[in-house]
Amino acid sequence: MTLQTKDICILGGGLVGGIMALDLAQRGFRVAVVDQAAPEALLNPASDGRTTAVNLASKIYFDQLGLWSEIAPYAQSIDKITVYEGHSPWSIHFDHQELGSDPMGFIVDNHYLRQSILNRALNHPHITWIAPASMISKRSAATKVTIYVQPQEGDMLEIEVPLLICAEGRNSTTRQDVGIKTYEFPYHQRALVFSVTHEHPHDNKAWEVFYPDGPLAFLPATDHKGLPRSGVVWTLPCDQGDFWKVQENSVIEAKLKELFPHLGAFKLCTRVWNYPLAAQLTKDVLADRFVLIGDAAHTYHPVAGQGVNVGWRDAKLLGEILADAHSLGSDLGSSSILGSYQRQRRLDTLSIFAMTDGMVRLFSNRSTVLGFLRTGGLGIVNRIGPLKKFFMKRAMGKGS
Repeated sequence: MTLQTKDICILGGGLVGGIMALDLAQRGFRVAVVDQAAPEALLNPASDGRTTAVNLASKIYFDQLGLWSEIAPYAQSIDKITVYEGHSPWSIHFDHQELGSDPMGFIVDNHYLRQSILNRALNHPHITWIAPASMISKRSAATKVTIYVQPQEGDMLEIEVPLLICAEGRNSTTRQDVGIKTYEFPYHQRALVFSVTHEHPHDNKAWEVFYPDGPLAFLPATDHKGLPRSGVVWTLPCDQGDFWKVQENSVIEAKLKELFPHLGAFKLCTRVWNYPLAAQLTKDVLADRFVLIGDAAHTYHPVAGQGVNVGWRDAKLLGEILADAHSLGSDLGSSSILGSYQRQRRLDTLSIFAMTDGMVRLFSNRSTVLGFLRTGGLGIVNRIGPLKKFFMKRAMGKGS
């Protein structure tokens, strides 16, 4: 067994765990990352068909990490967003020029984000990337936590650190092992995720259309073989999601045009992925020398495209808190340090849940009473400048 002593160990090297590693390494910490998937698997486009909405605040954070220049060639800016209810004359139109010259955000294919993160992390002198590997057990002591890691190839590793960060995702087994309680809010919906090319250009505009069965989102993406392309997130009740998942491409394309006539005819250019939807929150995000970030701490309905951006805000704040603690000679895994992180993140994570959960429950139904509130609300927000700018700033990650 080989012993390694590090400053911090991160379980999970995905979109949030990988960024957390780069943040800490840039601050001078020696970081070990343990991930169950081989880097080659994470880079395979067939393993994850999703696109990610990177809001403006996250883009600025990536700039600070020196990462955005690698992502930029694959990023499509979002300059406008239109939200409306299907078959309703009321809508909200957001235009980035109402707040300045910066885009509201960017759409990037997940595998390009992973590629940029891994290219940097695997070559960083302060990061030891251990994958594919699994944590077998852990043991806490007064000043450290020791974890035992079994790589797929080679001898077991013993890693000693003052702090263990968990970025394993919503189904984290380590979170369960340390006894952190979770609360799940099922939506009984599935998200069909895929990309399409279309007849008309998207003009850097995102669309969110609400139907009683669930929202339909079109997210502007970089061109595919010279044709305009958008990422699609089509939310449906579970039975309908399972039905449409297995239909011929031509049938799906015809249905999309029926539901959304603004971009002309569609052609699928990827396979269709099918994800069950549920929000999940945790009672706490910390235990003994242990802290949760990203989806391990909170997951949301994708209706507003905020989920991973909230995880990146976790990483940014935790990096700042740990750097301050280190400069003062404080114990990185102390309960006071981790308690400060939990308190500062609580309001943001709960407010994002309230916003996304409220939108889904307000729009994904056939209630005539709620229908009146929906259409009236859309019209009111579109007409009141300060209220409209508030929602725009939230979408961009400003003031979060």
